[in-house]
Amino acid sequence: METVTIKLEKRDCTGKNAARALRKNGYIPTVIYGTKNEHYLAKISYKEFHKIAKQHKLTLINIESNDSMLNGKRVFLKDYTKHPVTDKILHIDFYLVPEKEAVKIEVPVKLIGKPVGVTKGGILEQERYEITIKAFPENAPALIEVDVSNLDIGESIHLGEINLPEGVTLAESPSIAVATVVPPKEEKELTEEEKVAQLEASLAEKKE
Repeated sequence: METVTIKLEKRDCTGKNAARALRKNGYIPTVIYGTKNEHYLAKISYKEFHKIAKQHKLTLINIESNDSMLNGKRVFLKDYTKHPVTDKILHIDFYLVPEKEAVKIEVPVKLIGKPVGVTKGGILEQERYEITIKAFPENAPALIEVDVSNLDIGESIHLGEINLPEGVTLAESPSIAVATVVPPKEEKELTEEEKVAQLEASLAEKKE
């Protein structure tokens, strides 16, 4: 898993006016949510935020801070709010990574290979783009590749059939389908009336 270090500072003031003042001075108000209804108020400079702005949510973030309650903590990016017009970041939420405890994480899925069913005219449909796993953060993969090359028409691959890395377990039902190869769609045979109407519409377009 990728890791990055950012600097956060403790934030004491709350409310809209305080948040506006922070942004005016180049900071973004943030909240770090813990696992036992605990949370920490902090602020991060826009310059620091750029270090994680383009990172995936699975990037493990190490915190450096002058506040002993924050320094050394590890978090994941939970979400952030943008201004609807300017796209400027208004607020950021992180969630705290528990110490010495496996956590549930949503990991993206990437399908690899060309199914044999597709070579026969079938259509590959990806039904899940993320799956929930349980692992220690340092063991969690950035993504999970699923080989679909052996899928024939009418066949699916399910969560329980995916080979997960060592130290990673599935946190969802193994019977959930990840991808399926479906039969090609049959073209509907037009009636004589529909053929005539289609022809008349085509001739009318040409006249225009």
